Amino acid sequence: MNIDAFRCMRRGVQLFSLTQDDFSLMAPIEQRNGKKQRALLLLHGFSSSPAVFRDLLPSLAYYDAVICPVLPGHAANLDSFAQSKASDWFVLAEQTCELLVNEFTQVDVMGLSLGGLLACHLSNRFPLHHLYLLAPALDLRLKINRTLGLAKLLNYLGFSQVRSVAGNLYTDEHCEISYRKIPLAVIIEVLTSIRQFQFSPPNCPTDLFLGCHDKVVASWQVAARFANMENVTIHWLANSAHIIPLDGDKDSVLTCIKQNNMANS
Repeated sequence: MNIDAFRCMRRGVQLFSLTQDDFSLMAPIEQRNGKKQRALLLLHGFSSSPAVFRDLLPSLAYYDAVICPVLPGHAANLDSFAQSKASDWFVLAEQTCELLVNEFTQVDVMGLSLGGLLACHLSNRFPLHHLYLLAPALDLRLKINRTLGLAKLLNYLGFSQVRSVAGNLYTDEHCEISYRKIPLAVIIEVLTSIRQFQFSPPNCPTDLFLGCHDKVVASWQVAARFANMENVTIHWLANSAHIIPLDGDKDSVLTCIKQNNMANS
């Protein structure tokens, strides 16, 4: 891992660099108590890492396992990120989920942004107990075709990276650890993957959380995909933007998860 490739960011501003002591924040999460009843799979977003969920872990101790892998190319270095493929992100999510489904009686999945898109994919491949979608990247506020065309043009002209604008938060309590630059190759990869994703409604009980101040995801379009589904509850978060686990309504998200678990105890 190249620690200089990362910054703590809020609303596109690089607040400060990381130190070697911060390596552990971005490492995979594997929290287990030895029991085999309930597991939670966490899936982080594009250019991010498991660090985005660390603040939630103490409140998720009632799960027998909480697992968050690092998506390929993430939490590493810019060369690795530039070479990562969407197919590898899907494969890792599938492999991790399959292991958990075979090991635990109930498996819940929580996905943020790109992780939310991956979680939707898993919900149609595995018998999940519950799905928690945090600002899933099913529809973006930017125009994908136009942005893809621009990224390909810049790549053709010899540009290789653009400055990151990560950390879309409404409140100032936290910041997001993210790559400080984003390779054009992986921007093309993720936008193509989102454009080509074949959405199918989840079959399991689902809670969808959308930030009212999200500048990344087109929240109303995402909400429309899930409208009038009996198994889906939509939560509009008044004090959150895109990075919901670090924003002003994280306690509301945690309360929802705890209530669902208590109801099924």
